[in-house]
Amino acid sequence: MKKNTILQLLTTLCVAAVVCFTSIGCRKQALEYTTTSDVNIVDYLRKYPDQFSEFVKILDRTNISPFLNAYGAYTCFAPTNDAIKIYLQEVGKTSSDQIDTASLRSLCRFHLLEDTITTKSFTDGKMPTPTMYGQFLITGVNSNGATVINRQATLTQGNILTGNGIIHVINRVLQPATQTIAQMVESNPRFSIFTQALKATGLYDSLNIANNPDTTRRFLTFLAQSDSILRTVQITSYSDLVRKYNNTGNPKNVNDSLYLYMAYHILPGAKYVADIVSAPSHMTFAPLSVITTSLDGQTVLLNEATFNGVFEAGVAINRPRSDNSAINGALHELDGDIFLKVRTPITVNWDLGDQPEIRKLTSIFRKPSRSISFAFGQLSEVTWQNQNLSAVTYFTEGPTTANHYYFDDGFGFNLRTPANTNNWIQFKTPLLVKGRYKVWLCYRRANMGAFTQVSFNGVALPKIVDFTQALPGGTEEVREAQGFKRYTITGPANNAAQLAGIIDVPVTDRHTIRFTAIRDNGTGAGNSVTMDMIQFIPVDAPTQIRPWFGRNGSILP
Repeated sequence: MKKNTILQLLTTLCVAAVVCFTSIGCRKQALEYTTTSDVNIVDYLRKYPDQFSEFVKILDRTNISPFLNAYGAYTCFAPTNDAIKIYLQEVGKTSSDQIDTASLRSLCRFHLLEDTITTKSFTDGKMPTPTMYGQFLITGVNSNGATVINRQATLTQGNILTGNGIIHVINRVLQPATQTIAQMVESNPRFSIFTQALKATGLYDSLNIANNPDTTRRFLTFLAQSDSILRTVQITSYSDLVRKYNNTGNPKNVNDSLYLYMAYHILPGAKYVADIVSAPSHMTFAPLSVITTSLDGQTVLLNEATFNGVFEAGVAINRPRSDNSAINGALHELDGDIFLKVRTPITVNWDLGDQPEIRKLTSIFRKPSRSISFAFGQLSEVTWQNQNLSAVTYFTEGPTTANHYYFDDGFGFNLRTPANTNNWIQFKTPLLVKGRYKVWLCYRRANMGAFTQVSFNGVALPKIVDFTQALPGGTEEVREAQGFKRYTITGPANNAAQLAGIIDVPVTDRHTIRFTAIRDNGTGAGNSVTMDMIQFIPVDAPTQIRPWFGRNGSILP
């Protein structure tokens, strides 16, 4: 291969890497890159007949060799001769000549991807590109640190760079899924109750379609619960499930509780564990209902939340029994019961400084007279426009200062329009139940933020907030009519709560709120917006004025 061709290929391969999500105690082996002087993948394989003659024979017979010989960009998982011998024994054949050409062509296409993917992009989950057969391969690491493909083969040599792609050598033949999600569930006796429920609700049919013409439902994900898991919540039979959830008498009724319970276990798209944990929430087949996700070490938890001050433990995905590929998606198994929870909108008093990374700083979080600034990317639930700035600071007050904050802590951020400053900052909210809320921003007035646009889930609220405003005089009712209120038990007028507007929360989930400077108001002392907390109060709550909050964390109704 010419030198410049090699450099071009290497440049192509060095694209953004996917974050590695590996099993506990497993360590991926180092795989060196090998650059061959051969022009293409097939020529390389022909060069080593002692390893690949059987695979080349199949490629030739299925007429795949010509296009794999041509210019392009491919990844080939090449089974060795020994691997093909084992495969033939498993299917009761002595030669690939005894297998029809169409089946062999499908098998070959399952080993090929129209993309150049190195082991750097192997994750604990599906590969970024589907095979030419149309199904995804999954990768992982076993207890010995070896890379495993599709739970069927071990990678013995990786990253062989050729003129038109990459070869990864494997010790077993990869075989595509042959069952739909519904068939996989039904064929496993551990899921007998869920199988009956899927059939009774009609959702079995939704999970039993291969090549669904509705492209939005071609690939699905199902979160299954075994009979033994259901027994932990006193469901020992399908009849128990009916008694608990079937409230209309017709489980096929889309408004029936049993239908909604099963629909809540179905997600659109083929989502493997790495996909599930990469997003904070996922829509389900239950209308406007999501599951939320979080990561505790290497454990993926669903629906862990603190609601109305009460911690709700999450349900773990059983990773060894998950990431099962079906014709039409992925099947996972849960270690607990997930179900729709009927919630009504409640007031959420959100201390803005209570971020996951800050809470872990036990020598700083809510300790007197502390301060720490954060660079871009250090706070998982806060992001901002100017990545070159440490634009946010968490601070706490000493017990004798004149500054009043709930729990004596605050969150300061830069919010200006010049190019070398920061234009916007965005936060992930706590869990909000779907409904309508008034949004109150609780702050200590500063010299910045006089022209701030607040948006919720990308929708701008009509009022322009002014963080330089002090609490106006008058009665609490007069202040509320002006869009202000007092929120501290004691303290100066420099502490105020300002109404940002009314939001519609469409789905019970965590959402985003953003502050944007639409006009600059200069610099000066206290060169930041200093926020304390944000209140989301249902519009029909008995009062928007109370409670009041103390420096020591106390609350006065």
